[in-house]
Amino acid sequence: MYPHYAASPFVSGCAVEEPAQNAFNRLVVTDCSGYAFPRSLAADSLSFYSKAASPDPMRFNSDGMFLTEIDGRRCLFVCELKSSFDPAQIAHAKEQIVGTLLRLKAQMSILQVKPDWEYHGVIVSYEPTEGQFMNVSKLTSRDAKFSSYLYTRKCKQIKASVACNFYKPLDLPDICVHYVAVPDRKKEHRVSLRDLMGGC
Repeated sequence: MYPHYAASPFVSGCAVEEPAQNAFNRLVVTDCSGYAFPRSLAADSLSFYSKAASPDPMRFNSDGMFLTEIDGRRCLFVCELKSSFDPAQIAHAKEQIVGTLLRLKAQMSILQVKPDWEYHGVIVSYEPTEGQFMNVSKLTSRDAKFSSYLYTRKCKQIKASVACNFYKPLDLPDICVHYVAVPDRKKEHRVSLRDLMGGC
């Protein structure tokens, strides 16, 4: 479909990397096989939406995408790596995932068959200290509530029927957003696909 943006097969695991080198910048999802999409597949479409003066989140991009299968379910993962468990950053990561997914769906709309995929977002950050999380949990903003829920439950379902209230006329599919906490301020973290799927 897009030869210069061909997906790369992977076996036994997939790495998602963020260009910054001075903080957390690499997530490795293990025990899975599938296809990784180049970051540029979605990123190179940003200029069109910028020139069109499109609203957020259409001008946001994420760090990586991969397609894999678990228990017979084909799952597309859109990942965003953050260094800080800050409500504004966690909420922005969700918007980056949404923007990337919406642009990818637009690019796939030329296909004659709709892909039968589940859509998953992955937000990764350094694990907050107990004090940091307590401070966030006391806040009443939408960003803080989203961040607290995500940290506590490890995943949050965003239904298309609810999302349309915030993104209309954009058509967001059902998406499950997962959270991964990185301990000890490491630059790389590994998680198995089954552990990542957690409660979703």
